[in-house]
Amino acid sequence: MDDTRKAEAIAAARREIARRIAKFCTSLSPEDFDRLLDQMAYVQWKYEVLPNVPLPPESRQKSTGHAN
Repeated sequence: MDDTRKAEAIAAARREIARRIAKFCTSLSPEDFDRLLDQMAYVQWKYEVLPNVPLPPESRQKSTGHAN
């Protein structure tokens, strides 16, 4: 997938997520809300494009605090 299509897909996911969660995240600062949207949009894009690719073991360990 080229970078333009990736950026467009992530931007579309970001807009959709923002529309859905804005009313629930009113206590977040604009910077925190943007950071949350960026993370959620990337995860959405990743699992739409690569749904069956597991995280490498070192990433799993970092995200969960221990190895599986």
